[in-house]
Amino acid sequence: MKKILVIALVCLLALSALTACGQDDSSSNSPPANNPPADNSPANNPPANNSPANNAPSDTSPAPPADNFDTSRVIALFTREDGSGTRDAFVSITGVGGDMYAEAVVISETNEILTKVEENDFAISYVSVGSLTDRVKALSIDGVIPSDETIMNGSYTLQRPLLVCVNDEMVQNELVQDFIAFMLSDEGQEISASRWTKVDVNAPAYTPSGLSGTLKVGGSTSVEPLMQRMSEAYREHNPGVNIEISGGGSGAGISESTDGIIDIGMSSRTLRDNEKEALTDYDIALDGVAVIVNPANPITGMSIEQVKDIFVGDSTRWSDVG
Repeated sequence: MKKILVIALVCLLALSALTACGQDDSSSNSPPANNPPADNSPANNPPANNSPANNAPSDTSPAPPADNFDTSRVIALFTREDGSGTRDAFVSITGVGGDMYAEAVVISETNEILTKVEENDFAISYVSVGSLTDRVKALSIDGVIPSDETIMNGSYTLQRPLLVCVNDEMVQNELVQDFIAFMLSDEGQEISASRWTKVDVNAPAYTPSGLSGTLKVGGSTSVEPLMQRMSEAYREHNPGVNIEISGGGSGAGISESTDGIIDIGMSSRTLRDNEKEALTDYDIALDGVAVIVNPANPITGMSIEQVKDIFVGDSTRWSDVG
């Protein structure tokens, strides 16, 4: 009997120990009453702040195109100097005449005109069509774009001849006459057609003369690029000839050839009646006068009347241009 009681007592003690262990494990896994678990919901624990609003990446994308041209801006007006054949043709055809707007900035070189318009979104000016580059935009005039075809058929009205002139003494000079014959030949007219317009589509062939000597040519900066090409081609046939070319404007070319300072004058306007009394002239090409604006300007064309209004100062802001 005593043995049975001992065994029962041992079993009772073991059962009590097991119950106590179960309670300890349960309490260790229960959250403390005064220390609730951390609230990991989004409301109380927002994610690290990487939203675009506060951590926007640096914007390396190109800026949007400036397609909102400010028409309220004053027109920046550039014109050629008195004595320029380009100016003479321009003011004569457009009707500006001697009423050029006093605020127009006077520029004496074609390349400088191109640079001024290229650098100013609100600029306007005019240059020889043969001098055009993609740095500027040429406008259509009365709906006609300047081209070989429109200049030759006369539908582009802003055009003039490019010519050379010589005095009575030089008319008799063999070298002068040979160079002029080359410019009026088929080969010379093909050079004219490279950037300008021919004056003779049925020009005769040129026969090299083998002459030698020096020619002094000066005047219009619009004719000068054409003269450089003519000179280079002529000297390939006649390497003994040296041709010195200078600018200065049509007025200078006409007066200096009259006075015998140079052998051949270059002009981008027709000679006046009093000038023809002392000079003989030869048209070597036709050229348009292009009205140019900055490529940022949305305008693609104007009427002659609109052009005139700008250059006499009746339209001073781009909003004035219809």
